Amino acid sequence: MKSILVALDLEGEGGAVLSRAVELAGKHGAWLSLLHVIEAEALSHVTSGQSEGDLQDELRRDAVTRIEEFLVEAGRTRRTDVRVEFGSPHEVITRVASEQSADLVVLGPGKSEGKSLREKALGSTADRVIRTSPAPVLVVKSNATEPYRHVMIAVDFSAQSISATQEARKLAPHAGLQLVHAVDLPLPFEQALLRGGTSRTEIDRFRLTRVAKARDELLTFARDVVDVDTSDTTILEGEPGPALIHLARSKRVDLLALGPHGRGVVLQALLGSVTQRILREAECDVLVASTRK
Repeated sequence: MKSILVALDLEGEGGAVLSRAVELAGKHGAWLSLLHVIEAEALSHVTSGQSEGDLQDELRRDAVTRIEEFLVEAGRTRRTDVRVEFGSPHEVITRVASEQSADLVVLGPGKSEGKSLREKALGSTADRVIRTSPAPVLVVKSNATEPYRHVMIAVDFSAQSISATQEARKLAPHAGLQLVHAVDLPLPFEQALLRGGTSRTEIDRFRLTRVAKARDELLTFARDVVDVDTSDTTILEGEPGPALIHLARSKRVDLLALGPHGRGVVLQALLGSVTQRILREAECDVLVASTRK
């Protein structure tokens, strides 16, 4: 990992985000770029009597001062640059990540509750960066007290799962890995089987068959994608989102990695429900792989 882009909002979570980024940059010997984006539309609500150029210069100086303070608290790294830009946060972050060929984008979870209908529909800046970023995105939700020790990877046997596994191993090469797959028999499907005359015994047998098949597939995935000596495998039964969140709340898990569910032309306006729920409710940090490279 040679280049890490850190998007700082300078409010509350900025210290935790920078602390983790400094830890990762030090471990990988990576160049650290710190970016703060001031929303351009916010300037229209400021009535200071200054010209727009003078106001931007003042805001930029204030932001750089705040970032310098964060750097001192986090343990400054020499391989660092700082930039402040104006515009739409997720658009600027994505553009800068592409310009710098960033290997990782680090940011906080932000707030999904927006003031406008558009913000409520599209979600937080983190949601939107994940949909467009050319690099994996690490969403920091807790203070970095030590390197990642236990990484849980959500596996659905897709190319995105492979990407998530590879990125997790790159990010935390010495961490223990747990591969997790959720097997869900949706209630409407089960009810349809019952209405069609399928007995409860047959449904239970069908469920057990699916679980057994998933277990075999997960072991194969572990053998082919991950060194089986450094990982364990877990099959969960139930809806993927709640099942993964419940497991991710374990004190043993400090990073959850998954693929960017919901990518595609039709779903560009909304992030996949599983990913979005995990970003909102998981207590550990979340790494979302990119398939855009």
